[in-house]
Amino acid sequence: MLRGKRNRIIADYDIGLTDDWYPVDLDPETSSRWPRGLAGELGLEGEAKERLAERLATIQETMRRMPTPHLTTAVWIPEPTSGEVASILGFGLVTLADDQGPEVYLEALSSDEGRRELGVEFQNVQTWTAPVNAGFAVGAYNLIAHTELGEETRVEERTVIGVFPPRSREMIECIFTAQSITSYDDIIQETMALVATIDVQLERA
Repeated sequence: MLRGKRNRIIADYDIGLTDDWYPVDLDPETSSRWPRGLAGELGLEGEAKERLAERLATIQETMRRMPTPHLTTAVWIPEPTSGEVASILGFGLVTLADDQGPEVYLEALSSDEGRRELGVEFQNVQTWTAPVNAGFAVGAYNLIAHTELGEETRVEERTVIGVFPPRSREMIECIFTAQSITSYDDIIQETMALVATIDVQLERA
């Protein structure tokens, strides 16, 4: 847990994503070429290339509309020939208020249990805490049902994991969203393994 005065900020950090994760290009000057460019780099042709390029373009547009400008986005494509994206990762720095810390973050994640709003129901929420190299991790697993009028219910798996470096005024937030219920064998274990690779450089605030 956080102890003592917070007098550090995160000067730099890195997450050790495997080679089958790819950063999403959101630069207005180059992003229009990125979906087809990446699909081509992965050696795809024909229908698989078009399917993946279309999916990547949709992810791009979705991330542009997200009210989370602090997040960097990457996509996981472990089987390029499928033409599918297995998971999306959004990660970035979050400035902490004086009363925010691991306990408050855990409470906020836990409060999603049973939450319902128009077209969305949190069917299962599991939370945990764990020490990691970069500090202290607080995470939640979400199983979310999305129901839109006239369409079948779509089930989404997601983990939300915050990493709190010691005495830092900032945390690192990672949100992994599976694109299929079968994307991960164990989404908690696999995403925590990636979060555990985070390396942080702190400096005085």
